[in-house]
Amino acid sequence: MPNISSVAPAFKLAVYEAARALWAESDPDVLVSFGHPGQSQPDDIVGLMDIRSQQDPATIGSNRSREEILELDVLVSIYRGGGPEAEIACTARGYELLGALEVLVRSTDTTLGGVVRECFLIGHTSDGSTDPAVLAKGRVIEITATFQAKARISNA
Repeated sequence: MPNISSVAPAFKLAVYEAARALWAESDPDVLVSFGHPGQSQPDDIVGLMDIRSQQDPATIGSNRSREEILELDVLVSIYRGGGPEAEIACTARGYELLGALEVLVRSTDTTLGGVVRECFLIGHTSDGSTDPAVLAKGRVIEITATFQAKARISNA
């Protein structure tokens, strides 16, 4: 492994690639975005947003390895046309997509191809309501989930 200061870029890319592969064939209408999706606004979006890192010394010696704890915010944004009933459909769909990604990192590929030692969903929030500017046409629910990963950084 080359000398690196953080696993953060590789971690975010690994989640992005895993999410794209997850829905590529089974649900190609899901837009997986490495950051903000821009002007493209399909009904189902999974955006990899903010990433945070904290490091602590792990070993003493010439290697001077560090333990890195990473947190990645994943935004699941769902739109459905319609009235109040669409909010229920948006919520169900949002949690369906979040659940699929959570199972992937918890059970199927916990190391994201060896990039991290482990990765788990540690929490989420949902706005629980639609922006008033959208209400005339439909409903939008956004869930922000935080995935935490741990990795060892060393000079070896």
